[in-house]
Amino acid sequence: MAEHNKHLLIVYHSQSGRNEALAYAATKAAQIEDNVDVRLRRAPEAGTRDLEWADAAIFYMPENFGALAGGMKDFFDRVFYPVIDKELTCVYSLFLCTGNDGSQALLQVQRILKGLPFREISEPVIIRGEPDEYALVQSAELGGAVAAGLSLGIY
Repeated sequence: MAEHNKHLLIVYHSQSGRNEALAYAATKAAQIEDNVDVRLRRAPEAGTRDLEWADAAIFYMPENFGALAGGMKDFFDRVFYPVIDKELTCVYSLFLCTGNDGSQALLQVQRILKGLPFREISEPVIIRGEPDEYALVQSAELGGAVAAGLSLGIY
């Protein structure tokens, strides 16, 4: 009997295109794993059904004015109580690309996720300013590592 594929959800919010480029790099790297399906969603288009589908998630977001960007906050506002009601569980990683230091957005998103039955599986990555080639490599490595962990049954 064949095993079913694992599912990796990548959700991003991006006004400038920075977090979008990073999310695409992670998606491309994650798609290398044969038995992992990858779904890439902009935060306004993502929802509870995507989280029901997912075994793991990577969230990409900026920090705006020293706070979690509104588009990503809206995503978490929309899914928070449905996730709790449905008792969904998921492992996740965080990636922030921001013009500020990212610390306040990180604190906010970690506080939100602490209220969900989700488990963080890697240290958050914060890129300050325009992502360079190294930032794209870091993002691709994260996408590949989470997909490999799913494929190997670690998550």
